[in-house]
Amino acid sequence: MGEEATRTVRTRLHIASGDRSWLHEARLVSREIFNQTICLKQQGCTRTEIQQEVDRSDFLRNNKCAVVGKALQTWDSYRSLLDWWLEQETPSGGKPTPPSTEKDCAYPLVMAYKEGYDLTVDDNTDRVQFRLSPKPYKHVKGHLRGAPDAMDELKRAVSSDEVDVGQAELLYRDGVYYLHVTVTREFDIPDPDQADTLVGVDINERNVALTALDRETMRTKGSLVLDYGRVKQERQRHHTIAKRCRKHGKKSIHRKLGDKEEQFTEWVLHRLSRAVVEFAELFSNPVIVFEDMSGIREEMQFGTYMNRRLHKLPFYKFETFVSYKARWGEIPTDTVDAYYNSKTCSCCGERGYREGRRFRCTNGECDLRQDHADRNASVNIAWREKVKLDSDDTNYRTHKTQPQVRLVRLFGSGRVSRPASSRSLAEQGVLADS
Repeated sequence: MGEEATRTVRTRLHIASGDRSWLHEARLVSREIFNQTICLKQQGCTRTEIQQEVDRSDFLRNNKCAVVGKALQTWDSYRSLLDWWLEQETPSGGKPTPPSTEKDCAYPLVMAYKEGYDLTVDDNTDRVQFRLSPKPYKHVKGHLRGAPDAMDELKRAVSSDEVDVGQAELLYRDGVYYLHVTVTREFDIPDPDQADTLVGVDINERNVALTALDRETMRTKGSLVLDYGRVKQERQRHHTIAKRCRKHGKKSIHRKLGDKEEQFTEWVLHRLSRAVVEFAELFSNPVIVFEDMSGIREEMQFGTYMNRRLHKLPFYKFETFVSYKARWGEIPTDTVDAYYNSKTCSCCGERGYREGRRFRCTNGECDLRQDHADRNASVNIAWREKVKLDSDDTNYRTHKTQPQVRLVRLFGSGRVSRPASSRSLAEQGVLADS
């Protein structure tokens, strides 16, 4: 079945000509246009009226239209969230606030392909050359740098008629300018029932556990447990700081801390989702299977403290990140029931219990002891997908010979100052062929 998907390719700019200050000034103007767009939208102006009102002679008109479009998308997202909040009988959390119009920091410069920026492939150096137009008749040129996979994808997009290059955003961080290019292509995603490998994914507060089972023999092909407990620690730290600041009347810091928390969480989830997809790509014809978490927040009511901890778990966002990355790799995704996956023995089906992070079966004849309870849940998720696809639950259990697996952390330790790549994370959990 044909389907279109978009991917954001993140690259660094190596500027060879042009004034870097033009880029900074254009990003400041982008912030002014964003603020004006939100203010005019609050007053009920139409898109055409807004574009006429925010028009500036020192800013490229096509870039202005792109920034206005991004600002209106932000406003539409706020309105959708507000409408959802108003529909709730007992809304949880505070009322959504409209996008800020008081920020004076730089805003990403949004540009249309072939208008605000252009890309070409140099046949001699095999580099992707860029030309940005931050201001009328002002150009910044150079070449892009990035991960080999991202650069190969961008080269194919520039030179192929089947892949479309869309808008790009210019960002700045730690002294480096980045260009985020949107690439769109159409591809075919196979149905889950064509899969040869079932990759069960279990996510909780601290870990993401993966187990790949052969669909025919239900033997374990690979297993991996990723620790992302740093997200929980950062969330608790930000909550404590915000609580203490509100106690002393410093309420404005809540939004600033919330933005930092969300940015950090998304950064970790992007790395996790890449590791999941790259782990699945190591096997033949995989399908990535999640637990169906719809309505899970309504069912988890344990008091104020536990509700704050559990309700903020990024289940849906993580599944969304994995799904769109999997679509780009033409890997299907699916969901199965979430009931008792963590408490069910993956061998005999009896209810068991945790011993710390380990799992132990209460069935005397089975007496399974898994090295990690979350990995036991991922095995159950893969088995439920087997039953769902083959409509056969006569042997709804796997083998006791589940191999031991080492926990992989997202952050390095000791003298390692740079976290491992998602590819190396994914490969650490793969079993050697026996």
